[in-house]
Parts: sequence; C-alpha cells; structure tokens
Amino acid sequence: MRMFTAGSDPKSCWWADPPKPFPVLEGDMDADVLVVGGGVTGVTLGYTLAEQGSVVALLESGPIAGSASGRNAGFLMVASADSYKDEIEFWGRPTARAVMEMARKSHQRIQGLVATLEIECDYARRGSLRLAATEEEAEEQRVSIPLLKHDGFEVREVTLADALPAGAQPSAAAAFLTPEDGELHPVKFLHAVSRAAERRGARYYAHSPVRMARWEGGLWAAHTERGVARARTMVLCTNAFTAELCPALKPLIAPRRGQMLSTAPLGRTVANHPTYAQRGYQYWRQLPDTRLVIGGWRDLDFDGEVGYGDEPTTKIQAGIEAGLQALVPEGVAIEHRWAGTMGFARDGRPMVGWLDAAHHLAICAGYTGHGMGLAAGCTQELADLLSWRRAPGIACFDPLRFAELRQGRDGFVKLGMVDSR
Repeated sequence: MRMFTAGSDPKSCWWADPPKPFPVLEGDMDADVLVVGGGVTGVTLGYTLAEQGSVVALLESGPIAGSASGRNAGFLMVASADSYKDEIEFWGRPTARAVMEMARKSHQRIQGLVATLEIECDYARRGSLRLAATEEEAEEQRVSIPLLKHDGFEVREVTLADALPAGAQPSAAAAFLTPEDGELHPVKFLHAVSRAAERRGARYYAHSPVRMARWEGGLWAAHTERGVARARTMVLCTNAFTAELCPALKPLIAPRRGQMLSTAPLGRTVANHPTYAQRGYQYWRQLPDTRLVIGGWRDLDFDGEVGYGDEPTTKIQAGIEAGLQALVPEGVAIEHRWAGTMGFARDGRPMVGWLDAAHHLAICAGYTGHGMGLAAGCTQELADLLSWRRAPGIACFDPLRFAELRQGRDGFVKLGMVDSR
C-alpha cells in the first residue's frame, strides 16, 4: 500500500525563508491526546491543549504548515465568500450567525496569540474588501448589510474610487468593506505557535505520516514508518486528507485544489485591503514589502480542480495572470507559483466534534476554503469538548449531523491510509 503524504514541497511564497524543521517520530511515545495533522487546526489545538495541561503529541505527514495552511493567502475574514443572505437561506439564521461568530472568535484567538507570544508574522487588521462583479451580486451584499448589523457584524458599502487605488482595473460593480478583518504570514505564525506548544511540553513531529491507527486496550496506537504514538484520545485535523485515514468520510469531505502566485515587489500600492472578488473565486492581498499575492480562479475549471493534485495548472495560472494584469497593467515579475488542497464539507460547514466518543476519536476538518478564518476558534471549543465540557460554539458543526456517521454500529476502531492515486 502506498502512503499519501501531503505538503512535501510547499513552494509558496510563505516558504521563501524556510523555518527550522521539526523532528521525525522515532520509537514509541505516549500522550494524553494525539493530534493528527500539523496545519492551523492541529497546531492551534495542540497549543490550546498543552496550555490546559494535557500531554500532547502531534503527527504531520509533511512539514508543519506544509499543506493548505502554508499555501493560502493568510486572510482572517469574519464572513465566507457567499453573501449573508444566501447563507441564511441555505443554513438558517442561527447557523449562519454561528459560523460568523466562530470566525470572529478565531480571529480574536489568533490576535491574542500574536500579542501574548510576541509573534512576528506581519499580522495586521486593515479590514477586508469584497468586490461585487455584477449588480446582482452587489444587491445581494446590500440586502445582507442590515441582516449583518442586526446580528452584530459591520459591513459597509464604499465607493470604488476609495476601494481601488489609481491604476488598479479589476472589473467591479460595487465594493464592500468589513472593518474587523485581518491578515498574517501563515507559516511564521504557525511555526511560532508550534514552538510555543513545545515549550509547554507538547511534542510536534513532522514527516511522520500515520500509516495505520488502532483502538486497542483503551488507547489509540498510531503507527508511522519509524514509531508508534499512543494516546487515550485521537483527533483528526487533516482537513482534505481526512478521508485518506477514514474512508467513511469520503462522501462528506471532498478535496479541492486552490492555486496562487506571488510577484516581485511592486513599489506602489494596488490593494489597501485583503480582497475577495467574483463571489470569492478571486482573491488577493499586498504584503508589507509591496509584493502581491493573488489566487483563485477555480471556477475556470471546476472539474480539473477536484482531487489531491497539488501542482499548478496552465489554465488556472493563466486566469490568475489575467487578474494580475488588471491590477498591475504595467506588468511585474512572478516569483512563486503554487497550489494547495482544501477540504470541502458536503454542506459547507466544518465537521468539529466527536466522531466516535465511545472510542475517543474526534475530528476538526472540512472548512470549505475558510480554514485560516475558522480553525483557531473551532479548536478552542473542541479543547473544551475533549475534556467533556460544554462547547456551544461548535454545536452546529457536530459531525453526527450526517446520518452516515450515526449509523455505524461498531464505531471507529481502526484507521488506515488508502491509495488516492
């Protein structure tokens, strides 16, 4: 059986200056909680549990933050790509509000960690911009504004002249600003939190993919190529790759590729805020050194962007380059191109909670493209749930909302890698 290993060669601009690597698991070790997956979910959950006094071990198949968490745009946004009006119609008002409240909690958690741990990760809170491509999309956003205000969230329409610096020419019918949103360098942030977790006694291992895990004698035993990690509780924080360990989740979390590129320094401002456009299918932000990070355009080839492939493609990269040309008509050198795999939940909501409480197996995955914006808040709540405390913030993310997971009579007692290629 061939193992699938995520994040072996990130290539993103966030890895231009690679941080110090983490060790490989060798031999046997014991912990209270075993976290599988070293992205934003696993890293923040591990730190939170260690902060609460648990003995934590984390196993990542590639480098820490090497998969989607180190290949995204570093947005911290309270709202998803869809309009609030559409989310209310799809999920209902309480759930739509809960998702936004979780994103706010996540941003607050990240902001607190940056301050407390004195992390240098280019964190900023400049708000985010949404560009409506058509009048229809603009009207959906306008209708959402009073709904958002009623539920405690500020979004306001701004003029295109104020939203777009001179020389930037993306096609847009209207612009909307969310003042509370932020941004950061994801790899610097996650590596700093990982080192802080280690100082609290957690053990983080990279390049240690789980080949197989069994529930035996009241403990989980997770086998890697060189070692075995045992713990009373195991948490799957593997997002798009969760079905590789737990095939029962294949109908519930689907892998989708996202592609990006980054430029050389522009020497001028073309984006005052992290920006979503075209219903979230296009996005960009400008870094402190004036480099531009831009990506998306997945709607140009929906079928081609399904699966675990993490290499950029000509079709999508050409679309991104066309968007770059609209923002920077004079042209600019491209320094990095990359792709990452996101986990899309069947109903668009994360799966956070007990997958099998009787066998102490939990999950935190399926963010549908919004992992950086939701994970840190979800893991705060999940840490409470793992200690058998109430966690109302993740009630609507309960994995057992799916009938397929409620029908298993024997629960989950064995997990293992499957070949996806």
